[in-house]
Amino acid sequence: MLAIRNAVIDDTVKPAIEWINGKAVQKLMSTDLHAILQLAFARFLDTWAKASNQKRGKVGTEWRYIIPPNSYDTESVVPDVAYLATYFDLPKADRTYPTVPPDIAVEILSPGDDLKDVEKKRKFYLWWGVKLVIIADPVKRTVEVHESPEIVAYYGEHDILSSRAFPSLEIPLRNIFAELDEPN
Repeated sequence: MLAIRNAVIDDTVKPAIEWINGKAVQKLMSTDLHAILQLAFARFLDTWAKASNQKRGKVGTEWRYIIPPNSYDTESVVPDVAYLATYFDLPKADRTYPTVPPDIAVEILSPGDDLKDVEKKRKFYLWWGVKLVIIADPVKRTVEVHESPEIVAYYGEHDILSSRAFPSLEIPLRNIFAELDEPN
């Protein structure tokens, strides 16, 4: 059990429960497309972090972040994929449920997602200081990239995702979405 300000969350319950804008929101059970795309983004970001000499950082999936008290009407979020550049700079006790924002948060849309909740979460991430928010749609094979409330870019499966916040990060979306393809 994880005690946060307005609730006690059983962190063993799957799918995870997030506390967003004062309400408990259970993440949807992953579909095949969601799970495959989540793994593809996690693999790519992990490889990028290691290759670009980001030695202090870690990539994780379904990693709960706790929001400091009295800062926002959101208490915990669980990005589908997150990159935390300062992971090894945190005390070991603070790594399980970091209270600092991830640098990159990836959300994969699932059928049944409430787009209002996705929008609230995106706004929260940017408010909290997440430098790069990626929202991927496995059905449409598109990606929205948010680096601030004013800066948004849209990509299709044949584009290369780039970022001002992370100049060395270039994600060939063709490779990410190819994970969803049937074998020949």
